[in-house]
Amino acid sequence: MSDLTALAERVRGAIPLTRHLDFSFTRWHPGDLLLAAPLAPNVNDKGTFFAGSQAALLTLGGWALTTLEGEARVPQVDVVAAESSLQYVAPLASDATLHIQASEDDLSRFARRLVRRGRARLAISATLSSPSGEIAARFTAHYLARDLSRPDGRVD
Repeated sequence: MSDLTALAERVRGAIPLTRHLDFSFTRWHPGDLLLAAPLAPNVNDKGTFFAGSQAALLTLGGWALTTLEGEARVPQVDVVAAESSLQYVAPLASDATLHIQASEDDLSRFARRLVRRGRARLAISATLSSPSGEIAARFTAHYLARDLSRPDGRVD
């Protein structure tokens, strides 16, 4: 089982709402995660992608990227969303592709602090778009990660 499949199963087991979103993690490289989600289970009364599903998927994507990056450095992390901003740009009447990213500098700082202090903050940016690349939403957020083997760490 791949890391992405295992993470998706873990999420669905822990967060009931995610079972209904029908998302999949499709690719992860350091600082870069792609998700896919079909329109059908996320459609609203206007035939477009429900704003609540967009918010949930973008929040989940940031959490997943932070979790993957943290667990690439320490055995197990606890990740929480600390703050976020979401801008709906245009309606989306198709399946969604989500692209979640962390800059090299933020990722490097996150890795150093998580290993050294047991706690770290990661800034992410994300887009939710159509398969052809038309952006429907933009998202920025900060996530906090804590190394569960070192509960005495501090966030700087």
